Amino acid sequence: MKTRTIDTNFLVRLLANDDSDQWATAAALSKSFHLIVLPTVILETEWVLRSKFKLQRSYILELFRGMLNSDAIIVAERERIARSLECFEAGMDFADALHISLTGDGETFVTFDRDLVKLAQKHINTVSVELAS
Repeated sequence: MKTRTIDTNFLVRLLANDDSDQWATAAALSKSFHLIVLPTVILETEWVLRSKFKLQRSYILELFRGMLNSDAIIVAERERIARSLECFEAGMDFADALHISLTGDGETFVTFDRDLVKLAQKHINTVSVELAS
């Protein structure tokens, strides 16, 4: 089956399942193609679902985990996205969790955010997260 890499607005429509014309188009295309979802699209989608649709963290987690388990959706950097979702579920900000999870194993992520350093050290052990000084 052929693939199509999708934009945030496409993924939001697909996940929101709002019976709009755009949802119908997204649903039809998802039956004809494997959809590729990039980490940047997931990042932006979380923001839209949280800020515009006012969805709770638990529901966003459910939607994203369903996407990860879908046979029709290919998630780029799947293992790192899954790790981000674990950290998000544990209380980290999704964007922070994704930034750190996308940092290469054994590399160092530097921030001015003291709370992020503490949370990352607790939840992500493959990347060194340090306070800039």
